[in-house]
Amino acid sequence: MQEEKIIIKDKRFRKFIEKSEIDNAVHKIAKRINADYEGKTPTFLVVLKGAMPFAADLIRYVNLPCELEVMSAKSYGTNISSSGEVKLADFGVKFAGKDIIIVEDIVDTGLTLKALYNNINVHNPASLAAAAILSKPDSREVEVDLKYTGIEIPPYFVVGYGLDYAEYGRNLPDIYILDN
Repeated sequence: MQEEKIIIKDKRFRKFIEKSEIDNAVHKIAKRINADYEGKTPTFLVVLKGAMPFAADLIRYVNLPCELEVMSAKSYGTNISSSGEVKLADFGVKFAGKDIIIVEDIVDTGLTLKALYNNINVHNPASLAAAAILSKPDSREVEVDLKYTGIEIPPYFVVGYGLDYAEYGRNLPDIYILDN
């Protein structure tokens, strides 16, 4: 069977993670959240834009009353590398006294997640945790607490399932890596 490849703008990508593996990871995360937050009403704070597909799938598996909020956090300066500077926009979300679960598409350097934790903690949430469908532990620049991890990957540039290259590829159901 030939490996599936796609072209987005000026880059070639090859399939890396099948949708079925992503679905299994999402289901496992939801199962843990259901157990950990039993009797509570967590607020899922979705980090725009990349985490939207993951968040939509995740909350469908969560069997708890919950709230859904969004926040914009950007750290990518070029199309394929992080600027190291994180810009946040919280749209007036109220965090005090709530059980907050940050929903991220990917945690690589950890800078965005650390900035989110710092921003939210000053508002005294009841609890604060994070979930990401992908994690790149070998790319960490700062230590962060990522309570719910779907799939750990090497430090590859990836697109699909919410992740983009220059705003393209977010709608792909599978995840692809840059094919050099």
